[in-house]
Amino acid sequence: MRYTYFLILLLLLANAGCVKKKKEKYFTGTVEYTYTYISDSLNTDSLKKRRPANGYFRYDTSNYQSRFTGADTFTYYYSGNLNKCLSEPGSSKKYECEDYSIMSDSVLFVKDYLTEEEILGYSCRILELQKKNSWVKYYYTTDLRIAPVTYKNHKAYNWDVYGTKAGGGLILKMEHRFSKFVMSGVAVNLSIEKGDFKALEIEESLFSEICK
Repeated sequence: MRYTYFLILLLLLANAGCVKKKKEKYFTGTVEYTYTYISDSLNTDSLKKRRPANGYFRYDTSNYQSRFTGADTFTYYYSGNLNKCLSEPGSSKKYECEDYSIMSDSVLFVKDYLTEEEILGYSCRILELQKKNSWVKYYYTTDLRIAPVTYKNHKAYNWDVYGTKAGGGLILKMEHRFSKFVMSGVAVNLSIEKGDFKALEIEESLFSEICK
């Protein structure tokens, strides 16, 4: 009888492990956003010309890459394990390294709540961050989650706060209020890739070369 109970216990533990493993599958793939701008004091057409029109984010379980296109193009390559980011203007191959363990702004308060809005078929929650220098609202889905390595030590731009409070929920819409204008973005395309997908379109050896 004890042997039977032992086998049952092993099966229950194994099943619990499988369930936990399923829950730990993180989003790997790409998200495309379009951005719009409004302002009471600045020329909107001028803002559109100077600021990004589109954003392309690529995630895997360790890194992410973000590219913003418009009049100028900038690409950011983030290593979650190193907590460093390489930035590249255009396709210049001229990289600069930034330490993302340094907080660039302070968060004064956080508010998280439900919304009935769906984006690309995904239900969302809203996370508001009141910062010292700006205010941001993220619409995120908990159906897709980015890996903790991509945000847990990422203090720059308060990405660690978003990731922790949202549980890594993937951002599908955002509103960023600055002093003189508001930038809004919404996901228009989402592609889920296999687990071997690589977010960075550069060799990771570049980090050791540039970040000295």
